[in-house]
Amino acid sequence: MNTKNLIIYSLIGGLVSTALSNIPIINFINCLLCAGFWAGPLLAVFLYKRQTGTVTLGQSVVIGLIAGVWAGLFGFILSLVGFAGGEALMRSYQQYLPADAELPVPPEGGLSILINLAGVAVNILFGGIGGLVGGAIFRTKSVASPTVE
Repeated sequence: MNTKNLIIYSLIGGLVSTALSNIPIINFINCLLCAGFWAGPLLAVFLYKRQTGTVTLGQSVVIGLIAGVWAGLFGFILSLVGFAGGEALMRSYQQYLPADAELPVPPEGGLSILINLAGVAVNILFGGIGGLVGGAIFRTKSVASPTVE
């Protein structure tokens, strides 16, 4: 497995997954079986195969899992600064509520970090699923050897 390509393309997959999951309006793609979470790792597997010429199912899962780790890390950082997660969600819907409506207070402190770590785990899980799907689609097919009679 080419480590340099693994890091580069899993990073790209993680960034795409983070963008699809956090950019307003585009994040509605997650309504389709959480497609934003596994589309980035799927793209990472495609790019890895295109660059190296070959990818196995096992390599695809590893690429997807690492892309999920990247997406989880980026999402965790974005949620800590308030650009993702519960706080950002509440802020985005505030414009639709009456002016006197009280918004629930987002979790703070240890609970916030625990919830965000659960989000990292979800990203890794869906990264593995995206890698598995990518491997099933893009893996290098083995050529059957002719039988000798």
